[in-house]
Amino acid sequence: MTKKIILIVFIILWMGLIFYFSSLNGNESENQSRGFVSRLTTEDESVIDIIDPIIRKVAHMGVYFVLALLVSLLLKEYNIDLKHILLFTFLICLLYAISDEIHQLFVIGRSGKTIDVFIDSLGIILLELLFYLKEKRNFI
Repeated sequence: MTKKIILIVFIILWMGLIFYFSSLNGNESENQSRGFVSRLTTEDESVIDIIDPIIRKVAHMGVYFVLALLVSLLLKEYNIDLKHILLFTFLICLLYAISDEIHQLFVIGRSGKTIDVFIDSLGIILLELLFYLKEKRNFI
């Protein structure tokens, strides 16, 4: 298979994974998150209450960081100039983040939050900064 096809498959799988996690109802999502956090910390509920929201937001950033990486690598395969790679990557990932939050409006116990789109955007922008530095400055 060509590199382009492999990247397209990974992008579709990654978007599917995001969709799956967004499809979990509020209780399932909360239990999954708190279960993960409780494995990292003590069983003290007050500690979990503090750490859980932070882990959830970092996960938002990380998931969209990876999506932006995959999209950027795919666009690079089409020999698109760096400015347009960054622009198209941001738009594609931002639109998916928005659609993800809209999707959550239809899931029991979930809500679409503008702040989550903003946090997703931070992950996209972080990847784009690193991608830019690597491509332009051979930073990494």
